Amino acid sequence: MIRQTVYTFSLRSVKILLLFLTGMLLVSGLLFTCYSLDMETQLVLFQWDNLLITLPGTALLGAVIYAVIQVSGNTLPAVRRLLRLVVLCWCMIFGIILILFSKSVPTSDSYSVYQIACQLAAGDTSVIHPTQSYLSYYPQQTGLVAFLEPLIRIWNLFPFHMPAYHFIKLIYLLAGCVIIFFQEQTVHLLWKDAKADCLYLVLAGLNFPLLIYMSFIYGEIPSFAAISVGFYLLTRLLTDENSQAPQAPETTLSNRYFAAYHRFLTAAGSLFFFTLSVMLRKNSLIFIIAAVIVMALRGFSHRRPAMILLAALCMACSLAILPCIQKFYEYRSGSTISSGVPAISYFAMGMQESSRADGWYNGFNFDTYQNAGMNTETATAISREAIRKRLAHFQENPGYAVRFYMNKYLSQWVDGTYACRQATMATFGGRKPFFVSLYEGNGSKYLIFYCNLYQNILYLGTFWFCLASFRQGRKPTPACSAEYSYNAELPAYLGLIGMLGGFLFHMLWEANARYIFPYGLAMLPCCARGLSLLSDSLSNKFLRERSPRNNKSRRPDATDKPATAK
Repeated sequence: MIRQTVYTFSLRSVKILLLFLTGMLLVSGLLFTCYSLDMETQLVLFQWDNLLITLPGTALLGAVIYAVIQVSGNTLPAVRRLLRLVVLCWCMIFGIILILFSKSVPTSDSYSVYQIACQLAAGDTSVIHPTQSYLSYYPQQTGLVAFLEPLIRIWNLFPFHMPAYHFIKLIYLLAGCVIIFFQEQTVHLLWKDAKADCLYLVLAGLNFPLLIYMSFIYGEIPSFAAISVGFYLLTRLLTDENSQAPQAPETTLSNRYFAAYHRFLTAAGSLFFFTLSVMLRKNSLIFIIAAVIVMALRGFSHRRPAMILLAALCMACSLAILPCIQKFYEYRSGSTISSGVPAISYFAMGMQESSRADGWYNGFNFDTYQNAGMNTETATAISREAIRKRLAHFQENPGYAVRFYMNKYLSQWVDGTYACRQATMATFGGRKPFFVSLYEGNGSKYLIFYCNLYQNILYLGTFWFCLASFRQGRKPTPACSAEYSYNAELPAYLGLIGMLGGFLFHMLWEANARYIFPYGLAMLPCCARGLSLLSDSLSNKFLRERSPRNNKSRRPDATDKPATAK
């Protein structure tokens, strides 16, 4: 009894927190827009939205999406498969157009990681150094280097005189398609809702930040592709276990062995892809923690020690993968990599002002570590003192503290572009005029406006999903109790629990709208389901309103028989 009580209380708490958070995101998205126009300073601008424009625009975009799914939402599976193929082909075509005509190149951190991978692929291990190496400041990037290096080696086998990042962009396009495919499969696995399946595909195809980020050579796209596969496999593991009936006595031993072997492969696959996601991007640990929470609750409440063991393995492998890769490169080069900038420096920087927006990067973490002689203990002490001073300043000026964290929140969560233009603005020259306008001209304003409307749809669908699930948890009905039982909801909340953790983390950590991009992707499945529920709710309400009116306006027919008294 205590096990189910703990589980129920935990899930109920998550529902309440997510309902509050998604409601706050929806209101913020409708009222504000944050964006950057100057691509040199990248100053984040804050703007109140005109609801007379934003609300009709959001409604119009929603109507377009609804019109598309009306065509394919309740048709044969073959039509939905065709829609999936169309969306995936559209993403590939758009991505290739970006590669050919946008001509973006790696820059800043992505350029440093790419160059290190190129040098290692050429056999130059001098980039592994305790002091004179980018990796000694940011050793967590060794995982991404280990991913890019073999791709560059493969490219170097061909007689092409082009940089390897063109080939890597094609790999990222495939990774983007992996995201769409496995998230759509997850939506289908969770709810068996054809309308939600089609809604997800349409939303994914209209997600321009996703399409643009596919040409960004960094960890976001491949890492989230691994998370999408891991979430799908874990969801399948949980739903298969939930629907598994007791074995009949006549069940053959070979069938039992095959079922157990299938569950083992599914669990091993989720473990592998979760570990891969952290290798590619360390902040993916937030999603892994969400998965571990779900597995631990499920294992504890249902007396499944294997599930608890899987949760422990996921956590252990995710924490061990980057140190292991670092040791591999140290062994290969015969040199060492320093421990890097301490995490507390990022928290200190997240409390400071920046030329771009409050809490954004201002160089404090790098400068502190460098000025401390790359001594982690000294840098940690300096960062703690900086935190103490900022806390004292916030206490003396509470109004300033509220404005600071409000700006930090808005600059990350109401930028519908997720800073995709800033991340991919660098070019090697020859960018076509259309894309120049998209980055720095009038085209950027249309992109910002569209992405703002799209984000409103995203927040609306996710909020409605949380609201419907919260109401259903309070008043279960026989028709929907299977869909909304506590067991079925566990995998449905994987991405949203990660989003909740990301919100809390990035309110403390260094801020950037780009860091929120994976959480926007994580909301898409629940958004699709929420929009499906919302459309059903509106349709039912419309029918209920019409039915009494039709009955009242109906005239007696000659065939109507008068009521007889008993």
